[in-house]
Amino acid sequence: MIEKRIKILSEYLSNQKNVTWRESKAFDEIIEHCLYLDKHYKDKTLYLERFASWFVDHMFENNQDHIDEVSYEFLNNIILRKLVLILQLPAELNYSSIENNIMALDIRNNNKLKEQGSIPEAIKLFIRDCIAYNTKDIYETTQN
Repeated sequence: MIEKRIKILSEYLSNQKNVTWRESKAFDEIIEHCLYLDKHYKDKTLYLERFASWFVDHMFENNQDHIDEVSYEFLNNIILRKLVLILQLPAELNYSSIENNIMALDIRNNNKLKEQGSIPEAIKLFIRDCIAYNTKDIYETTQN
């Protein structure tokens, strides 16, 4: 889609008689930047698409005994709405839920309880490190 718009602008500029080299160079740099952003966006959203498709598959797998029919309404109103909710909720809610679930496991198994707040922080660091490592560009560092 962006290629079509670039072609239109490029043809427009090439038909102009008074375009300076600076304007032409600026146009070329903007085009390079737009193409880079387009590729970068596609690369980064690839991970989100993988996660979302895994989620849909996971929902089917976990609920296959309770699903009688797969319809557009089921997919849209049940699974995709839940996915939208997941994408909109703050991650802190999930980290709190993880802490509660681990605490319940520790109580059930008579394990020593962890200090409050340590579990969400550790999980957050693990998740962020995993995301940073798997979404970094080959030439960029993960330090910051």
